Amino acid sequence: MNRFALGLAVVAAAAAAGAAGLNYLRGHRLINRHVDDYRAHWESRPQDHPEGVLHYVALGDSAAQGVGATHVGASYVSLLGERLASATGRRVAITNLSISGAVSGDVVARQLPVLEDLGFTPDLVTLDIGGNDVVFAADNTVDSFASSFEAILAALPPGSFVGDVPWFMIPGLAQRSKTMTTRASHLIGAYGHHLVPIYRTMRETGYLRFHTNTAADWFHPNDKGYRAWADLFWETIEASGRLDELRAA
Repeated sequence: MNRFALGLAVVAAAAAAGAAGLNYLRGHRLINRHVDDYRAHWESRPQDHPEGVLHYVALGDSAAQGVGATHVGASYVSLLGERLASATGRRVAITNLSISGAVSGDVVARQLPVLEDLGFTPDLVTLDIGGNDVVFAADNTVDSFASSFEAILAALPPGSFVGDVPWFMIPGLAQRSKTMTTRASHLIGAYGHHLVPIYRTMRETGYLRFHTNTAADWFHPNDKGYRAWADLFWETIEASGRLDELRAA
């Protein structure tokens, strides 16, 4: 390659990198707006609970809020609510206690007390937590995560549907997420809850296809990613036999 061609290649590469960086920043700003908008959506949902309604309660972090989806209806929590209504023929009331940015300790401190004081008994509970525990390594060790996670599981209604820790493709985070999900998976079974294998499914997607399921910030799931999460939770719910109980209620 001559110097002129090499120069053009360098300029093109720099332009591509700049464009990618600009797109990332734009996407990140959009994701940040999701945090406020989606929180407002869940907080504004009607709190009336007529007789016969199916109470679905979600706990967790920004993934349970749906951050990264193009609209809140594409979140896995919304999708599960729709599937529950279709499968049972009942009206579904979703109470979403999740908080964007939450780590496992935040679920213990801020979400479990609200769950305890809801004033009704949930028919179905889902939880996803751990992604922020992996990323915010300075404040969260594997042991502190496991301790908080165990406290959560002990407080959840029996037979809740609990995701393990998401997989991260970055080498250092990949090892942390693997170690944390190993601890989480053992605890989920030990406390009699249903394991939703988020880690394994994300890992099987692989390095080359990882970004096809993530939003513009390269962290949160996109619409496709949330459909995959909804499918995982739904498959676990179906396999548990819980739907038969909910139909008969």
